[in-house]
Amino acid sequence: MARSRKPDLKYSNYRPDRPLSSNSNSVMNQQVLTERMYQRHLTELCINRFKWENMPEEIDGEVLRFLELNTFYNAVTLFYQSKTNDRYYLARAAGTGPINWYDNPTQWTTLGMGELFTSEVLSDDECVPIYCNALRTPDTDIVNLFSMKLANLDRTIELNVKNLRYTKVITVDESQRLTWSNLMRKIEQGDPFVLGTTALDLGQVQALDVGAHPETLPKLLETKSKTWNECMGLLGLNNANQDKKERLVTDEVSANDEQVMASRNIHLKARKTAADKINKMFGLNINVKFDDMVDTTIPCSEAESQLHATPVMKAVS
Repeated sequence: MARSRKPDLKYSNYRPDRPLSSNSNSVMNQQVLTERMYQRHLTELCINRFKWENMPEEIDGEVLRFLELNTFYNAVTLFYQSKTNDRYYLARAAGTGPINWYDNPTQWTTLGMGELFTSEVLSDDECVPIYCNALRTPDTDIVNLFSMKLANLDRTIELNVKNLRYTKVITVDESQRLTWSNLMRKIEQGDPFVLGTTALDLGQVQALDVGAHPETLPKLLETKSKTWNECMGLLGLNNANQDKKERLVTDEVSANDEQVMASRNIHLKARKTAADKINKMFGLNINVKFDDMVDTTIPCSEAESQLHATPVMKAVS
């Protein structure tokens, strides 16, 4: 029985149109939204990594967007010339023929959505598969895993920023509840001083430290930056370390560049191999190269942007 690999036509777990569950609380909603944001942003970086040159006229920017998006999610996109109108196409496809000695399908079937799409069956000498990498697997695992890691770090940073505003849990007698509520509200509003009556008994106050420390924030931000850089490296994108106070020495820069280039070649070589086969089969002059203009700046959360403006309340000994 011939082996075949049918790609997943669903475009991953990222669904911006999917509403958040009404049963979940606001904290979980924020966590999910943050993770979706990273999934979207990292996916955008992935599908804009490559520049295709000298493509046939019918394969314009919209078609090239489909090429990278489909290859990102399904690991393979098929390039072929239609038997009906001689136009060149890029399509989802599945290997449906027997597998040859080199683990390549000898027949492909194009797949599509909608009533206007007509499926075609092509032999391996009529089409060229464009793979995502040498293992022919999607990059979605990298994006989904690091989206979860970065979202968790964002949530931890936001909690620490908020806890720095109120580092104590105050317990008082029930008769003093309203007094202390008004006192804390005035502090939150930024009043320069708070007036209290002689009935305000400070000796009855007990405070519980929630464990927020200002020195924790720089470490968390550094961890987030390292996690982002690790993700960029796996995707073949530049990830210059800007956290170190001292200048990077030449050996460190070279080592980082070598790792980035090694990951970059994994994805680029698969596409160049496909381009060479297309040129040989159809007499074209297609070329593909890595786009070094992709902006890999790490997204900044609201908590991080307010970090330096956050007042820190310290206990007076």
